[in-house]
Amino acid sequence: MKNILTGIVALIVGAFTLIMATVMGLFISVAALLTTPFIKRKLAYAHTETRFNRAHMHTAHQGSRHVIDGEYEDVSHR
Repeated sequence: MKNILTGIVALIVGAFTLIMATVMGLFISVAALLTTPFIKRKLAYAHTETRFNRAHMHTAHQGSRHVIDGEYEDVSHR
């Protein structure tokens, strides 16, 4: 009798776990489908902004030369 009750409880807990996992997976997949366009738009904006900043930095530093202070080692004879 004890084994039968334990089996029934295990079946109920297993069914509850399976149903909750299905519901959570459904909500997560719907949320992913809804947020995909927003994430793609933000990534595209960040990519264009990064390209603009790199191009701007390249043209801004092209005319001026900067010297980094520190030790100098001639490696042309190696």
